[in-house]
Amino acid sequence: MVKKWKKFWNEEIETMPKDELKNLQLKKLLAQLNYVYHYSKFYNKKFREAGVSPDDIKSFSDFDKVPMTYKDEIRAERDKTGDPFGGTLCTPLSDEIITIHASTGTTGLPTIFAYTREDLTVASEQEIRLKWMRGWRPGDFVIGGAFRWHGYIPIHFLGVDRIGIKSVGDCGYPLPNIMDKHIQIMKTFKPTILAGPTLYIYALVEAAKRLGEDFKKLCENVRIIDTGYGDIVTKTVKRKLEDETGIPIDRIYDFGGIADPLWYFGDCEMHAGLHSCDDLFLVEIRDPRTHEPVAEGERGEIVVTNLFAKATPVIKWGAEDIGFISTEKCGCGRTHTRVTFLGREAFAVNIKGKVIFPSEVENALADVPGFTEWFTIYKYKPFPLDKLKIKIAVDFTKVKDENEFKKAISEKAMESFGAEAEVEIAKSISELPFLGHKVQKLVDLTKKT
Repeated sequence: MVKKWKKFWNEEIETMPKDELKNLQLKKLLAQLNYVYHYSKFYNKKFREAGVSPDDIKSFSDFDKVPMTYKDEIRAERDKTGDPFGGTLCTPLSDEIITIHASTGTTGLPTIFAYTREDLTVASEQEIRLKWMRGWRPGDFVIGGAFRWHGYIPIHFLGVDRIGIKSVGDCGYPLPNIMDKHIQIMKTFKPTILAGPTLYIYALVEAAKRLGEDFKKLCENVRIIDTGYGDIVTKTVKRKLEDETGIPIDRIYDFGGIADPLWYFGDCEMHAGLHSCDDLFLVEIRDPRTHEPVAEGERGEIVVTNLFAKATPVIKWGAEDIGFISTEKCGCGRTHTRVTFLGREAFAVNIKGKVIFPSEVENALADVPGFTEWFTIYKYKPFPLDKLKIKIAVDFTKVKDENEFKKAISEKAMESFGAEAEVEIAKSISELPFLGHKVQKLVDLTKKT
């Protein structure tokens, strides 16, 4: 007999009427502004330079007076003062801090942030809600690839422990000896959840082939795939995962986060945007130039304010990611904000006056047989470009004629973006440039090295 689980982890909060949720959010926002003003050297200085104090903020519209925060400001303060936290630490390091972590460093040197025990407890509540929403249940066995230095890791393990899930979390770098070990774990323990970045899951597939194992058979007990973890999960990704694992697309979930504000998010069974926790974070979309709020549904920079952290809280954090939000009640019954990510502003291209993100290119070209999510776009002259110059690691099992493939890509680019494509074929993923553990989606050839 299959046990029937409750639908929500915290139904009262997750389905709270929107007006009550906004009131709760505002109350927490005002308290957090007061807290950082008095305990964070960085924010005290920043607020005073902007001529703003917590007493000036009474409403969400007043919040427009508060200046934005960007990583480079904290890095500059760190370099200037020698303080590894750049003045953001609000509690004595020797008293309440129990763990310190770093961001991925995707846009520069990693930033350092810390947790108090209370921070971890609250953050794990966020984690549990999101895991439960994506189908994680007591008794599950999850195997996943993790980067152990990352700030998400302690939250993940607290979450699985509180739900009652058995977890194997090992190094996520796709090295052959590590992946071989993970294949053995899958054979032995027959996991019900497969979790990790797409690169990790693909590395498992390749390891299974190398070892003569049928990966679909290894996934016989897998109920759900949990992926993303910093990568945008496009149609191409979901189709490939379905092909390799046998897990249907509706059971492949998208999860991600931004480590600095401790903000994480994921999709539900509706797959209609990534749910945030509005009682713990204020998520806004603002114009990346003017920093003014934009209308719901319009594109802009994703801006996040942490409403609970005591160690290194961040206020009005410019994520440098572009997306849009919906505050309408989701079909799953949850009332919190849903976010759709388009990509990093720095990775967007302007083609004939239209700003296009790699995720949009990927979704547009997904139906061309042989196209994969492993590609790099080249900025070959100052914007705007007059064509899409792209290098693709092709799936040769689905391509019989390279010229026909290039023609199909160019036709689809013209249909989607009004511009032809100049296509270069990579024989393997290793021929593409990498940024850390991710394929570099945009290379600027106009910059002098």
